[in-house]
Amino acid sequence: MKKKFIQYIVCAGMLLATFSTIGIPYASAEPPIEPIQPVPSHGSSGVTVFVDMQWTCNEENLTYDVYFGTEIPPPLVLVNQTETIFEPDRLLFNTTYYWQIVAHNSQQESTSGPIWSFITAGNQPPFKPVVLDGSPTAGPGIPLEFTTVAADPEGDQVFYQWDWDDGNLSEWLGPYEFGEHTLTTYQWAQNGSYDIKVRARDILGKQSGWSATYNITIASQIQLLNCKSGYLYLRFLTFDKTYGYIYSLDLLGMALIISTGGMTVDATGSDSVRTVIFQMKNRFLEDQQWNATSNNLSGTSFQGYFILNDGLYETTASAYDAQGRLIDRATRQYVIYYEWKFTLLKQLLGGGP
Repeated sequence: MKKKFIQYIVCAGMLLATFSTIGIPYASAEPPIEPIQPVPSHGSSGVTVFVDMQWTCNEENLTYDVYFGTEIPPPLVLVNQTETIFEPDRLLFNTTYYWQIVAHNSQQESTSGPIWSFITAGNQPPFKPVVLDGSPTAGPGIPLEFTTVAADPEGDQVFYQWDWDDGNLSEWLGPYEFGEHTLTTYQWAQNGSYDIKVRARDILGKQSGWSATYNITIASQIQLLNCKSGYLYLRFLTFDKTYGYIYSLDLLGMALIISTGGMTVDATGSDSVRTVIFQMKNRFLEDQQWNATSNNLSGTSFQGYFILNDGLYETTASAYDAQGRLIDRATRQYVIYYEWKFTLLKQLLGGGP
């Protein structure tokens, strides 16, 4: 027992002698490099309220504490950040902010960067709106839809006002959310060429300039070729002609169609017209209404066909452009359709007297 105890003492002595010669080993490391190259740069002004703050630290495997606020020294807002970027919530306008980054390595050593500062910008107006969509041509009295959008630097809600170039300004329409495409409807009463434009205003009152103008031409796009007031039309098998003008019918705003069968409605459209839908409506029986998609006879000629009972009707041709937008409508208000059974025709067909 005494022998083992003596051996322990000798070993301990040898270890102490060794450490006294070469020294006791210990872990050591250099502290992290100081954070540099702040974004936004120190002392900068006019900084957006949506800023993403960044910095550089040319060393790997570091974590960062972020100090940020409007007072000096700024308060601690984030610990153990591994990325060299900090994304605060939306900031205040015209406000000085201070920030500081403290870098840490795995040996619990740290290096504090300097306190940086920047000043945010004041509220900025929205950018000029852009007219994204709208028919370039249409007939008078047709409600037309126009689409616009304007970005706001601070992401504020936005109002829009239109100048229709006919002496009328719209009210301020909105507010609409940031980036939301807005739809506005307007119609012109008179033919002409109009340069429309739109401007934007955010909810804090900052107003953009006017957009680039968007031209629209207002003129007739579809015309009915038959059923004109004051005329008598005869339709017998393949014979379909105007017979003559009747003054009394014209005073009533009517046309008289005498037919052995159906009724053909012809129309001609402008180059903007791609589709025409004809409608025949009984003026006395509102539930009697028929639609006929046109047979496109050529690039600008359209035709619809109806089989009707005797009665008083209204004929309408609705014209649509290549995007399916209604751009014009033509109507003959009072059309009389009267089916006349001719004895002679019956005899020709073998029906007897």
